[in-house]
Amino acid sequence: MQLFNIAFSNVKKNFKNYFIYIFSIIFSVTIYFIFKSIEHNNEINKALLSVAKLNDAFKAAAIVIALFSAVFIWYSNSFFIRKRKKEIGLYSILGIEKKQIGRMLFYETLAIGTISLGIGIIVGIVLSKIFIGILIKLIGIPTVIKFTISFKAIKETITIFFILFIIISVHGYSIIYRYELIELFKAENKREKEPKTSLILAMLSLILIGSGYFIYNLPGQDFMVTILITLILVVSGTYILFGSCIIFVIKASKKNEKKYFKGLNMIATSQLLYRIKGNSKTLATIAILSASTLTAMGVSVSYYKNFSGTMNKTMPFSYVSSLSENNFDKQFKSVVSKHKNNKLLSEVHVNVAKVHYKIGNDREMPVSIISQSKLKEIFKARKLTYDLPSLKSEKEVILFDEMYNSKFMDSYKDKQVTMNFENSKEKFNILDFRDYPLFNEHMLFQTVVVKDSIFDKYNVKGKAKKFDAYIINDQNKSESLDKEVNDLYQKIKDKAYYEDKLDDLGTVSSYYSVYKETSVMTGVILFIGIFLGLVFLICTGSIIFFKQLSEAQEEVGRYDILRKVGADNREIKMSIFKQMIFVFLTPFVVGTIHSLVAVSLFTGAFKVNLLDISILTTIPYLVIYLIYYFVTSNFYYKTVTRES
Repeated sequence: MQLFNIAFSNVKKNFKNYFIYIFSIIFSVTIYFIFKSIEHNNEINKALLSVAKLNDAFKAAAIVIALFSAVFIWYSNSFFIRKRKKEIGLYSILGIEKKQIGRMLFYETLAIGTISLGIGIIVGIVLSKIFIGILIKLIGIPTVIKFTISFKAIKETITIFFILFIIISVHGYSIIYRYELIELFKAENKREKEPKTSLILAMLSLILIGSGYFIYNLPGQDFMVTILITLILVVSGTYILFGSCIIFVIKASKKNEKKYFKGLNMIATSQLLYRIKGNSKTLATIAILSASTLTAMGVSVSYYKNFSGTMNKTMPFSYVSSLSENNFDKQFKSVVSKHKNNKLLSEVHVNVAKVHYKIGNDREMPVSIISQSKLKEIFKARKLTYDLPSLKSEKEVILFDEMYNSKFMDSYKDKQVTMNFENSKEKFNILDFRDYPLFNEHMLFQTVVVKDSIFDKYNVKGKAKKFDAYIINDQNKSESLDKEVNDLYQKIKDKAYYEDKLDDLGTVSSYYSVYKETSVMTGVILFIGIFLGLVFLICTGSIIFFKQLSEAQEEVGRYDILRKVGADNREIKMSIFKQMIFVFLTPFVVGTIHSLVAVSLFTGAFKVNLLDISILTTIPYLVIYLIYYFVTSNFYYKTVTRES
């Protein structure tokens, strides 16, 4: 019990140094608990029921938080052990056995973990209602969530983190058996050699990163292969960048003698170079983590911001039916007439024929064809200005392809298409094309618009199928109407099933059903992206803090010498702040550039302003990083000057 009291006393005495560590653990526990609370909330589960397996996203997010927290706590704990090797050596000199010292370290780590776990769960319980409210707001479901305490979430959080703290405590217990007494005293005196510069490696890092960016932006490539190659090039280039290129730049800055010999710049530059090899891997890892975090947040925000615009493009009609032989039109209008807030605004009825076609030397595929006059009716029903060129020749067509992506596909314009009309094949020139569906998405993947005279040849042969499309008022608020329409569709499906006509039945596309499902999905993705990003940010910022705090303890003697030779505290403070801005800003800038290149692909696909996304994701990230920068710099300064 005496050892436990000593351990608890040590935690209290070093609380200032442990504060950021404890805060980061509390934050991780809090977010983990909140995600578990959401996972086990029955009302949330009902709200997410429309999107299959979406609740699994919270399970996956909780696992990621637990794994990252484990790495962070292990990494941070190693810094504290390293910082206290001299103290541990002193305990050995005083006659305390290694077993007892190990138990003391075990108790200390366990005490910190238990305190952090308890506070984190309490904070999580208090904040869970607010966070769930944010989630409900993001997914756009009008439901009231009652405040409840999930004992299942508490149990799982305690279990996961308690096991984690036990493992870390055992690690602390075993650490003293790896060192001899003399090693413990010399631990702080070990110095890494100043790394050598290499122009070849410096250039190689830039070439690798640049090549990764170039390949990433090449059109017409296999997406997964491109991503894999880009990751390998950029990640390897980033590690070489911090290990060689930045060293080369810092050493090159010495040539500016006027700036180099001003104040304590020479000391600051030498200290950066002296420890750059040890810092480079940490900084490169943080740059990559920052890039991953910012990319995830940027893509989440892009997808969320583009949600409404995408819906209007991919789901232009409130309802589209291909149930033409089941009297759907009359029954649908009867249902709509009961809902005064969802009046029918416009409708269009189009005959669509099916043929096979191929573009250039591609393989032959099925395609839908409609007449130009019906295309104009569709534009009129959607209240769009007809901005397509007129088909002046029977050999000209217009192509609609909802799967087209300019990033990975060549333009269709001016290409030749061959259509197979049973007994004859005819070639047409693609006059123009559009990358959006004529009806709702996945109804007709590709549609060729031909002159009416061409279409009439094949319509009379029984190849045409009628599509009925409708636009209603307030389609975002049509839940009760949508339920009735779905019930009507289900009755028609049941009848077709018993009459063995299900294969030829057709389908009904509903804007509201897709809107509800997509709003839930985008909201959940944004929620998880933001809070996972915050966990990564807090933990990576803390890792830099611990790294610099550990180095500050070792630099006290050097700064004592500086003061003795005439350097005042103001100059020392400026020198420290200059070093810290390098340590924090370099991985942030590199990570941000990586992220902006990655997000540019998605903003281009979503047609979202890249500047808007970078402001919404990068600025908050930078603000939190700057807070860590000032806190770390002040801690470093107070440590080396022995200010309380």
